[in-house]
Amino acid sequence: MISTSQKLLAIVAHISYLFGGLGFVLVPLIIFMVRKDEDAFVAEHAKQAFCVQASFAIVSAAIGILTFLLIGILFYPLLFLLGIAWGICSLIAAWRALNGEDYRYPFMGPLVRRLD
Repeated sequence: MISTSQKLLAIVAHISYLFGGLGFVLVPLIIFMVRKDEDAFVAEHAKQAFCVQASFAIVSAAIGILTFLLIGILFYPLLFLLGIAWGICSLIAAWRALNGEDYRYPFMGPLVRRLD
């Protein structure tokens, strides 16, 4: 049975972008590193959250750099849509964690498997 504290840690990993700054990447990474050997449920949720949030940070940074070349402005609608998809998926993941279920972010499978 999944405990309330396990569910809370999994939810925090998914919605850590609400903390601002680099917390959206560091929080799931720290949760994953601390809990990976003792709690598979929390570790899997944290790993999923870390991969998707780190990927979004990299894409955002790349578009930010391209903006200086004026090419990045063309990618703003794509970044906006990715941000909406990321937000919706993270809320679904948090809901699944609250119910004690696993969640896999779309298109993140190969990246997540590399962290095993």
